[in-house]
Amino acid sequence: MNIRKSLGIGAAPLALIGSVAMAHAADLAAVPIEPAAPIPYAFSWTGFYVGANIGYGFNGDDKVGIRNSFGFFDPKVATFKDSGIFGGVQAGYNYQWGSFVLGLEGDIQGSGISDKFSGAPEHFPGTRIPNGNTWSGKSEVNWFGTVRPRIGFAWDRALFYGTGGLAFGGVDYRLSGFTPGGVNFVNIKNDDTKVGWAAGAGIEYAFTDNWTVKLEYQYVNFGRDKVSAAQIGVPANVISSQETIDFHSVRLGVNYKF
Repeated sequence: MNIRKSLGIGAAPLALIGSVAMAHAADLAAVPIEPAAPIPYAFSWTGFYVGANIGYGFNGDDKVGIRNSFGFFDPKVATFKDSGIFGGVQAGYNYQWGSFVLGLEGDIQGSGISDKFSGAPEHFPGTRIPNGNTWSGKSEVNWFGTVRPRIGFAWDRALFYGTGGLAFGGVDYRLSGFTPGGVNFVNIKNDDTKVGWAAGAGIEYAFTDNWTVKLEYQYVNFGRDKVSAAQIGVPANVISSQETIDFHSVRLGVNYKF
């Protein structure tokens, strides 16, 4: 057999195989490649934030007692049950590791939390019989703020936390006593900045990567403070009371996270 003819016969199958392989490769190249699905990322609470809030304070329990220099004492002439609306701004920082979040927050509020009374009778020592004197008073929390650590558990975009720390505020506290004839015999005034403590808990939810909304409960207590004044016309008789301002509160807030 002719060698050239043999080579030609042998090359034909190889050419056929090659053309089939190239056609198959072309078909493979034409198949579209699906893009890889994006890898979901976990939301992080780490970062600074600022925001605003509005809330309601309620259920204060300041029992007004009266004492004088001559041994008279009435432990409960009246009770201030301070309540009212407040609102303000807050700022803070959170750091998250794993599911745990540690943060620090400060806030300042303008406040309408207050209460007043009038016509409350004074009593003889050891009895509940009115002696004829009456009392009026008011208690106003004009502003207050807190600085508190927050410790929480993050469940993706939801944060459950507890909080507690320093509270401070401006309080206007007044008591006035009147004789049976309506003569004013003492005015006790104390317009001062108080320092106390606050504690509470809340839940915060991130509805975008930057914006969050929160609902929070706090109890605020400004401690005890003695307030007094000399009786009008009788400076030796100092009349005093204990100022014990406190209230519960619920607030709704929104934050922008940087």
